[in-house]
Amino acid sequence: MIWRQAVREPIRYGFAVGRVRVLESRMLSSGTYERLLDAADFTEQKRVLSDSVYGRFLEDAETTDDVERALDAALDDLYAFLESANLPKPVLRFFRVRYDYPNLAGRLKAELLGVPAEELYVDLGSVPVDVITGPPAQLPPFLRGLYRTLSAEGAGVTEEEITAATDRALYADLSASAEASKSPFLAGLAALMADLANVKALLRARMKGLRQPDVARLLIEGGSVPTDDLLALYPQPFDGVTEGLARLPLFAGVSAEQLADTAGLDVLADDLVVRYLRRARRIATGPEPVIGYVMARQAEVIMLRTLLIGRLSGVPSDVLRRRLRQRYEE
Repeated sequence: MIWRQAVREPIRYGFAVGRVRVLESRMLSSGTYERLLDAADFTEQKRVLSDSVYGRFLEDAETTDDVERALDAALDDLYAFLESANLPKPVLRFFRVRYDYPNLAGRLKAELLGVPAEELYVDLGSVPVDVITGPPAQLPPFLRGLYRTLSAEGAGVTEEEITAATDRALYADLSASAEASKSPFLAGLAALMADLANVKALLRARMKGLRQPDVARLLIEGGSVPTDDLLALYPQPFDGVTEGLARLPLFAGVSAEQLADTAGLDVLADDLVVRYLRRARRIATGPEPVIGYVMARQAEVIMLRTLLIGRLSGVPSDVLRRRLRQRYEE
């Protein structure tokens, strides 16, 4: 049985992994990011990217909304590659479902506030946006029950409660998808993402001085650090919380001072994900190199969004530089 699996794995993933090795060489270099930072305007940034995989998507972009649509189209193209890579369905779900729950949260919040929500939706999920926005009875079961529970008409929940509930459902879904994929690498990634979401929620709540019972409702299960351990840190002064977190294996190499910089938490979290993803490059065959590449490209899109929209919005280059993430290839 072990021999048969050893033969099947290279056959099943060999083409996809081979293609990934080529595509990795086409990812944006550190020099490209420097040129984007030094570019005088958005037009020059587009010239810098004209020969990259993003060039054709950004060709006609002029506004921040155009950039958002162009980068979403680039991600959709990336996911199309993922779907052609012969990966197990739970792996594909892991990537797509991450947009379904925020889309549902957008609908719920719009209904709560009585405002339009078109700009809140991203059409990259496993459920089309027209289904998300259509009759509740047409929602797939994994969203329908959540919608009914959180519907403003039936529950009168707050925006914060909608966010917390949809986040809990999302991370539970990611954990289940990772387990169903039978990939320890993906399971580790799901746990890391849950840990980082919890730490960001904990630190931001501590800065705001929220009550501990309210913080408990913000935390999600599925991480490598038990939520009870995080809550045990919460009563300490803020520097005591960051020092306690810095001692966790999760944050090996990260200082308490870095964790205390709440404005940079998103960048730090993304860097830790990239650090984890680099393990995939050492795996010769299987789904891991494909997963690592797709996640790395998502991180690349985040950096592009920061640089392009930042330039259009007049954000100084030194501020943009501080928002850059580590690169997968470093």
